[in-house]
Amino acid sequence: MSEAELAPLVCDIESALPRVHRFASPTPLLRLSDLDALVQGEVLLKAECFQATGSFKIRGALNAMTLLRTEQQADYAIAFSSGNHGIGVAYAGKCLHMRVTIVLPGDAPEAKINRIKALGAEIVFYDRQHEEREQVAEALMAERAAPLIKPYDDWHTIAGQGTCGAEIVQQTEHPIDAAIICAGGGGLSAGIGTYLKSKSRQTCLYTAEPEGWDDHRLSLEKGCRLPAPATGSDWCDGLLAPTPGELTFAINQANGAEGLCASEAGIFRAMRLAWYRLGLQLEPSGAVALACLLANPERFRGQRVLVTLTGGNVDEQRFQTALDLAG
Repeated sequence: MSEAELAPLVCDIESALPRVHRFASPTPLLRLSDLDALVQGEVLLKAECFQATGSFKIRGALNAMTLLRTEQQADYAIAFSSGNHGIGVAYAGKCLHMRVTIVLPGDAPEAKINRIKALGAEIVFYDRQHEEREQVAEALMAERAAPLIKPYDDWHTIAGQGTCGAEIVQQTEHPIDAAIICAGGGGLSAGIGTYLKSKSRQTCLYTAEPEGWDDHRLSLEKGCRLPAPATGSDWCDGLLAPTPGELTFAINQANGAEGLCASEAGIFRAMRLAWYRLGLQLEPSGAVALACLLANPERFRGQRVLVTLTGGNVDEQRFQTALDLAG
């Protein structure tokens, strides 16, 4: 995918901003002097955990569903999700007066299940070990003649996630040298990365994943889509997509992204830092980019570094256990 082919995505990200901001406020960039000292530069923390849904996923859901609502008069949508995308779609459905069904793994965190139910969406559970969520969703689509809101591998979803990058550009006076972005399917990194690169070609992009689920790192290194080893734990439930999305990988590859991964212990330490120094209750998936920075400070020495804090939907007991394990 060429720079010219990505130019329409930049335009679509800018067009998506008013659709997203109609129901989702911009999130702040936070600073912590300890992190600046660690890299002897500037670290900008994009706090997507402040979204009304607790994660960045509301952006893509609002953009894709608003277009469906206004252009096709759709009043019903289906989505499959590990949790946060489902919350985003359920929230967007409530805002846009659309009925929603979410295909969700039966072992999803209770906090995410409860948020989806509270927003009035129907949940259809599936067995992560024995069923494919795409197949479950496709059967529902055929039965109910409803469109699917994809969590990442869709142009409109990516454009919605990219509004996070447009906000960052508006919030900063100088170009970003490096951006570390949590990656499950790769939609957030594709959206933010494309917009940042459109403003500064020198910006270096990094996907952030947990060890053992680092399919983006392996794929970007080898130049083709590869599955995750799936040898890591399930702590980062929002980042367990087995393979990068086809469209998102093409975009991230075109933008020259590289992959980083963080250990389980490193993720717990990042969660502890965010909680005790910033008062942010991050879910493990939402802390991976910060964990990658903490594990690789020398790589970012003297740079202006963007780090995404992507979500805060975590059960209280699970959060406390993570803090305890951080030591």
